[in-house]
Amino acid sequence: MPKDPIFLKIPTKRIRPNPNQPRRFITPSAIEQMEASLREIGQQTPAKVRALTEAERLADPDHDYELIGGHIRHAGALKAGLATLDCLVLDLTPEQAELAGLVDNQTTDMHWLDWVIAIEKLNQGPAKLKQQPIADRLGFSVGRVNNALKIAKALTPASRDLIFQQLKKLGPDKASSERPVLALAGLGDPHQVEKALPVFLERRMTEPQAQRLVKHLQEGKPLEDYNHQSASKSSQPGIAGTSTGSQQGHIPLPPVSTQKPNLTLPELWEAVKAAWMNFGVGEPKSSLEEWVWGVRAIFYICIFVWVTCLVIKAVLWVIHLF
Repeated sequence: MPKDPIFLKIPTKRIRPNPNQPRRFITPSAIEQMEASLREIGQQTPAKVRALTEAERLADPDHDYELIGGHIRHAGALKAGLATLDCLVLDLTPEQAELAGLVDNQTTDMHWLDWVIAIEKLNQGPAKLKQQPIADRLGFSVGRVNNALKIAKALTPASRDLIFQQLKKLGPDKASSERPVLALAGLGDPHQVEKALPVFLERRMTEPQAQRLVKHLQEGKPLEDYNHQSASKSSQPGIAGTSTGSQQGHIPLPPVSTQKPNLTLPELWEAVKAAWMNFGVGEPKSSLEEWVWGVRAIFYICIFVWVTCLVIKAVLWVIHLF
């Protein structure tokens, strides 16, 4: 029977991070903010740890405990030079601690791909949990678990690395979100997804744009011929590792046309949205957000036209005076 948690002040350097920590991406700013908070008001929430087994202590004599939850607190405490860390010591096996760490991360902004990998691990690990037990343990819907497993099946290790490279380069606010990647996973073949991913990431496609790319490829058309109007036929800021051409699986974008395009109304709408994105407004992360985002773009364009007209009117009035 598991023992009750024990509250201890543990030397910070005797605690090691969990090597299987599901949260791969932690921004440096998060650690800096934690360091500042610890210096100013001290530690308000204890970290969660487990005691290392005898075998683990023999293999790692520098540590006595392993983190379950509180990796940012631990990193901030080390940076702040705190001698001890307030901890709850849980009586858990390494396997139980891994699940507890996932549950602990539900209250944090863990990246969606970290959750995908964690759900895949629960499904394919020793327990081989089905969708419903995973959903019950994590407090997710079965639909979310199914989507995560579909994405995991479609992403090769190389594809996952490309997504994390983009995340590190652009940050979580501008990197691709889960829904567009789920749409790209509709290709089914992981190798085809891997081939299309550099173009998908470079153009920072929305879910509808990804669906159109999938349709293009499923019709048997070459990726090189894909000419999506929302990219405005110009390169978007890329991700680390995609600038080396075919060596990294990068497919060059179509050359910029020097002729005035004859756009239909839907194509013009896509072009306006793409041009607005180039001004750094951001990337919509769902179909609903895409329309809200588009209406906002039109609103700002109308304000710009209105201000321009006022300026022209003022200039003409001044000229008339003289």
